[in-house]
Amino acid sequence: MATTATVPEVRTLQRRKIIERPRLFALLDESTARVRTLVAPAGYGKTTLAEQWARRDGRRSTWFTARRSSTDVAALALGLARVATELVPECEVRLREHLRAVPASGEHTDVLAEIFGEDLAEWPGDGWLVLDEYQEVARAPEAERFVAELVSASPVQLLIASRERPSWVTARAILYGEFLEVNQTALAMDSAEAAEVLAGRSAPSASGLVALANGWPAVIGLASVSSAEIEGEHQVPESLYRFFAEEVYAALGEDVQTALATLAVAPVLDRELAALLLGAEAADVVCAAALDVGILVEREARLDLHPLARSFLEELGGHPGSSSDRDGVMKCLGHYKARRNWDAAFDLIARRGPSGELESVLLEALDELLETARLPTIEAWCTLATQSGVEAPAFSLARAEVTLRQGRLAESQAHAEAAAKAEGSELTFRALCVAGRAAHLASREEDALELYGRAERLASNESDRRDALWGQLLGQIDLELPEAAETIRQLSAGVHRSDPREVVRAVAYELSYGQKTGSVDLSDADLARELLPVVADPLIESTFLNTYANSLALASRYEEALEVAAALLEIVDRFRFDFALPYAHYALGMAYGGLRQWRQAEGHLDQAAATARMNHNTHAEEACFAVRLRILAQEGRHQLALSLPLPPRSSIAASWAEALGSRALVLASAGRAEEALTLIRGSRGVTRAVGSLVLITAVEAIAALKRREDGAIALIARLEQTAFSSGAVDFLVTAYRSTPELLAVLLRPASTRERAVELIRKAADEDLARAVGHPIDTVDDPRERLSRREREVYDLLRQCLSNRQIAEALFISESTVKLHAHHIYDKVGVRSRTALAVQAALERANQATSATGTSGVSDES
Repeated sequence: MATTATVPEVRTLQRRKIIERPRLFALLDESTARVRTLVAPAGYGKTTLAEQWARRDGRRSTWFTARRSSTDVAALALGLARVATELVPECEVRLREHLRAVPASGEHTDVLAEIFGEDLAEWPGDGWLVLDEYQEVARAPEAERFVAELVSASPVQLLIASRERPSWVTARAILYGEFLEVNQTALAMDSAEAAEVLAGRSAPSASGLVALANGWPAVIGLASVSSAEIEGEHQVPESLYRFFAEEVYAALGEDVQTALATLAVAPVLDRELAALLLGAEAADVVCAAALDVGILVEREARLDLHPLARSFLEELGGHPGSSSDRDGVMKCLGHYKARRNWDAAFDLIARRGPSGELESVLLEALDELLETARLPTIEAWCTLATQSGVEAPAFSLARAEVTLRQGRLAESQAHAEAAAKAEGSELTFRALCVAGRAAHLASREEDALELYGRAERLASNESDRRDALWGQLLGQIDLELPEAAETIRQLSAGVHRSDPREVVRAVAYELSYGQKTGSVDLSDADLARELLPVVADPLIESTFLNTYANSLALASRYEEALEVAAALLEIVDRFRFDFALPYAHYALGMAYGGLRQWRQAEGHLDQAAATARMNHNTHAEEACFAVRLRILAQEGRHQLALSLPLPPRSSIAASWAEALGSRALVLASAGRAEEALTLIRGSRGVTRAVGSLVLITAVEAIAALKRREDGAIALIARLEQTAFSSGAVDFLVTAYRSTPELLAVLLRPASTRERAVELIRKAADEDLARAVGHPIDTVDDPRERLSRREREVYDLLRQCLSNRQIAEALFISESTVKLHAHHIYDKVGVRSRTALAVQAALERANQATSATGTSGVSDES
């Protein structure tokens, strides 16, 4: 509710005259540069010129005013994207998702510029992005670098108003016309422009003023509303400005002076806040007076104090800390908190000093700032708290959240545990969860379990309790603890299909647990996949797709694994989830390997290993190494496989055991049975993970077969049983491809032949069966050669649907449809969708003929 105040009396002054400057319009119009800059100190009319020019000649424009917070690249990128949506709708969606999902994404200016630049590809030819107060951006090299890279990555047209030239706009580039710079000399008013503004003054007075002011528009503008005459000829422009400012300020009256000092408290001002500070009626009167003389400028919903006027008012205004100042500060702070304008709130606290309010503002803003990756902003707030002598658990928690995202895991855990020690603190639960997450990421799983367990005991509601359980489950799975099964049961029991996000999340954990405990069941995952279009969370989607693609490959559903892995890579590329790149390429390597497309498989594994090394992800490196060994074994390239050095050992037992088991499989396939058996002895019993379990059995079976032992047949039967019961038949496929004589044994007895034949058909290995003397009958129905998803695409192709229509019907991308189509053409022996459509039409005609009992031959023939 607005406060009441005495309506001030305002002495009538001349209204400041704002003129158009055709001379400067012509300079801007004549240039063909995509980036045009207005560079001069405060008071040279840069913003006014930008406003006028951007609205002329049918141009469309959108406006961004840089502030103190614009040194935070994430804040700058989101701010620019938000205003750019006026000209390119939804151009901020990918950027926002990337910032939400990628730790410390604001540190990677090139990636942010690339994402944003791609989404500005449709920037209109008549559109201009005006970037005002650019000097705020220039305070941080990384922020300037972002703008420069955005210009390179997009067709955006920029009009920049700044007190200093952008560092990336070079004099050489200006000389060659790549950029336009309208500088201080050009922006200074000439005699004709000044005379138009100073229409009420005599010609000699106006001419003398222009000369003394060096054409400075700020002085000339103030002089236009003042009746004061200049005495003497030695004033410099700065003292002239102060002279006229004091004259104008004195003429406004004491009440208006006091009111303007109050308005100057607010770093960001609008009509609503002005009414809150002064009372509605008084605010209207004061704002009108300030607008008339140019102290205040109204831009859409915003009121901007002229920067020189703000400095002048702050010098003359009330002292910070006075009762009136405190009252104004608290009103402003309440207004900013209600609007969730955290940057304005921080600026206010930093300038006016109610540092005791910093903790409450931080707690309200923290999640939003973390969601948009504004880590430098949070760090700045914590630094201010330290400088102001404010110590509170909130700042320890904030530092823990920031360092967690920066990968400084030990430091994060320490900060979080310090925050959790605060007796009776409401933040204790969250601090324990952050500490647990840091410990998990640092592979200190025992610490993580203990911290999440403490958090669960402190949970005040069911949602918090479930979050703590999810955290415990991560550690239980990695440590392969039996209680993970009960934790999954508890969490799954509370998940309903009405919450697809939680359903998909739960299934991803179940699959991961199954891989670690020797049994992969895809029934729930196949259903969860259908929910992905309504999850609307790329981070949850990518986590699920990663685990699902690997599980499909383990189940020898290679075509589906390829589709899911391609969808994963599409999300990773779209949102620049670089942390997930190794896993996406690894999944593609697995799928292509299953399809015996060796070059593609090795190419993706190369990319996976390279990005894993770059990210210091030893677990992913181990996984890539293991798959590469198995692929080389299937190709018969044993010597090359054995020449590869072991990667750095990760802390995950299952990963290391699979790497050793894969190397042992190569040794056994190459006939070096004793070495193979010696190697797997070190991994036996270390893990219950499905990979290690089946690999050990496969190595024992191959070794026995190579040495022609009497128990070889029984060991091969055990391998077949282990592979099918665990759901990880890909290891059986790898075994018989690397050692074809094993396939001959599998196909001999009736007890293993039926399942082996089904697996061979699924893996498209009929040629291998034929080569070992056990040909398998081919199936005439072409649909039988296709995977489940391929059959769906096949049926829709035969209905003459376009790629886009098929993609929409099946909730997949057009690129995935094209991939399936090419595989279908190869498998059914046609060259195009037209051939499929003709084939379908002929079949329908034949069916119609059969139904009517006609021969299809005309009676007239």
